[in-house]
Amino acid sequence: MLSLQTPRRWQRRAAAFILGLVGAVVAAAPGHAAEELIVSFGILQRAIPIADLERFATTGELTSQLRIYSRQLQLSDEQLDQIREVLSTPATLSPVAVAQFLYTEQGVLLLEQIGRVVQTPARQANMQALRAALILAAADPDTGFTLINVLRQYPTQTMHIDLGQGLAIAQEINQAILQSEAAFAEMRAIALAEAAANPIDVEALLQLVESERQYGIDPIQVVVPGLRRPVQLYLPEVLPGQRGMPIQGFPLVVISHGLGGTSASFTYLAEYLAERGIAVVAIEHTGSNDQQLFALMTGQSGAVVQDEEFLRRPREVSFTLNTLTSLNTRSSPLQGRLDLNRVGVLGQSFGGYTALAVGGATFDAEGLAEVCPPGTLTFNPSLLLQCQVVRLSNPGNSLSDPRIRSIFAINPIGSALFGDTGFGQIAVPVMLVASTGDTVAPAFPEQLQPFTWLTTPNRYLLMIDQGTHFSTIGDIALGDQPLTIPPELIGPRPDLVWAYMQVFGLAYFKLTLAGDQRFEPFLTPAFAAAIQNDTYPLSLINPSALGLLAEDRADNLNPAPPALLVP
Repeated sequence: MLSLQTPRRWQRRAAAFILGLVGAVVAAAPGHAAEELIVSFGILQRAIPIADLERFATTGELTSQLRIYSRQLQLSDEQLDQIREVLSTPATLSPVAVAQFLYTEQGVLLLEQIGRVVQTPARQANMQALRAALILAAADPDTGFTLINVLRQYPTQTMHIDLGQGLAIAQEINQAILQSEAAFAEMRAIALAEAAANPIDVEALLQLVESERQYGIDPIQVVVPGLRRPVQLYLPEVLPGQRGMPIQGFPLVVISHGLGGTSASFTYLAEYLAERGIAVVAIEHTGSNDQQLFALMTGQSGAVVQDEEFLRRPREVSFTLNTLTSLNTRSSPLQGRLDLNRVGVLGQSFGGYTALAVGGATFDAEGLAEVCPPGTLTFNPSLLLQCQVVRLSNPGNSLSDPRIRSIFAINPIGSALFGDTGFGQIAVPVMLVASTGDTVAPAFPEQLQPFTWLTTPNRYLLMIDQGTHFSTIGDIALGDQPLTIPPELIGPRPDLVWAYMQVFGLAYFKLTLAGDQRFEPFLTPAFAAAIQNDTYPLSLINPSALGLLAEDRADNLNPAPPALLVP
């Protein structure tokens, strides 16, 4: 992690950047703001004073004109309350972060898509006007970033809304949400049926977990050629009177953080595994860590990540294994302490992509080209990142490392990048973790569907109900992050999700790397159902539950729109 002085330096530089940025936007924008909203649907259009919307957002009072529109649209009181909440709820967004993102490739694409709906009075998309409105709203110290403030800051007297385009996009997103909910419900039902049919002794299993804690931790920083920062190794340390080191050395798990993370993002998990006899090495990918996000926010980088980062990340895993293999086979403090024939990889988000790629998934260049760039606003924001890969030469299977024996991917991205053919190339055991509240890498397109594309017989899917994209990250709430994540995006009790990751991570790697069959009952729907809590209910699909899912599909002659199609 960074020193205590670093956040203050970031704040000083960011403050100067904000002043310059907002000044430039104000100077470039016309000296007036939007006063009227023109809403059109086909040949019909209606004019709504923005002051009327602002009055409604502030007080809940409908002017006579809005009351007429409300009756025409047959809006209920509940729907009006929802509209008011959407208009007035503030989002804590840094104008620096908003501005810099809107100038990236992904931001420009997003503006172009929004421009199909939000237009100038001449019904033309104006990316500069929309960008200015978003930045100025984020920079407003009084009102902050709200939808009504974005409307107010639009730098033309009239803003045009194409309701037909908006409804088409809304319908597409709504269909994606309905499809996702159907998949979640189907998975929960199958998991509950399997749990009821095969009960387990949960107390005995939890005692087993506790009995495994027999080691100390020997933290070692290792310099790896090709990596800008040392990797952090958490090596189990033999304690007097406790279990000794395995004859072949300790199995090893490599951790790959997500976009904007650090090597400390999963310290809570690394230490937990090391205390129970699994060595862990955490990599810091400097091309996509917290410093890279800081560079983006302060104008030092014009891209969220460089295209080549998709190739560098898996290769950095291999570089790390090369160095550890060398140290393990010659005279060094690590000699003979690692079993490099039993290596697993764990990654979250962009790190989940990394884990899948180094574990054998291959690019689907043709499939990716068909969906990139997205033609409309997408329910899956991670697709904007995946589409960068279309500019790269296809690496084939050169990113995979045969030393990887097991994959644990949390909220991974890669549905379009790998496709069903790429996921089908993975031959080692795979655990996918999905969160139903994930708005960055949504569970249905990024984990649930790809799970059905896996062909390896040892595949598991853990779904955390109400979990978010950030719930599993250990250092996300610390004050020295360049981009603060609002608490509502992290979730109410991330510590509960961390406990899930610790127990399931331990059991999964004990089974798939160490071959310890005592841990097989942990990877069952019954265990997930037994340890879940009301804040974050759990559902787990394992090979046995997959069989029930396939039977359910075969027996149901008129199923709902297909959500999970098991091969």
